[in-house]
Amino acid sequence: MLENHKICPLTSSALRAVALWWLSAYTAGRLPNRSEIELNAIKLALPYVWLIEHIPREDAFRYRLAGEHVNGVFGYSLRGKHLREIIEPHMLDTVRDRFLHTLKTPGVVYAVGRVYMRIGGYREGERLILPLSDDGVTGTHLLGVTDYGRGHRDDWEKPPEYMDERFLRIEDVLAWRASLGFSEEADQRREVL
Repeated sequence: MLENHKICPLTSSALRAVALWWLSAYTAGRLPNRSEIELNAIKLALPYVWLIEHIPREDAFRYRLAGEHVNGVFGYSLRGKHLREIIEPHMLDTVRDRFLHTLKTPGVVYAVGRVYMRIGGYREGERLILPLSDDGVTGTHLLGVTDYGRGHRDDWEKPPEYMDERFLRIEDVLAWRASLGFSEEADQRREVL
């Protein structure tokens, strides 16, 4: 559990950049749209970013894009792949629950801890998953950012993935504004430029 919801727990600069952009695009009662993503605002995070589309009629999730850091961890490009194609069967329900929480609540998922590397070993990682919406209300896409860290270890025992996962409300993330250095005034000046 987060001890103090107002203090942002994000340590990765990639996660912090994406959180700052999302906070600048969010307005009360209206989720950001994927077309509003400002690449300049998150340019340093792009290797760590992934975008997933929810396909309700198929009850499926499909990767629209994934940065080179994420693709490198998997050993191939995730673009166009369905979740069920890349996630181990024993983890599929857990990952689907995480994604559905983000879309349906709408909410946010923050996780930190051990991440299994499909190309060998383990890493300490940090992940943030934020909702996006085509109509501003219903979650349709997931904007994720995962920093898998720099080094890896082969000597950790299983389970293959052990992360402290936190299912947060939008209000929890909005409370991070001050500790992230977010300023409504600075954001408005940026929009004018």
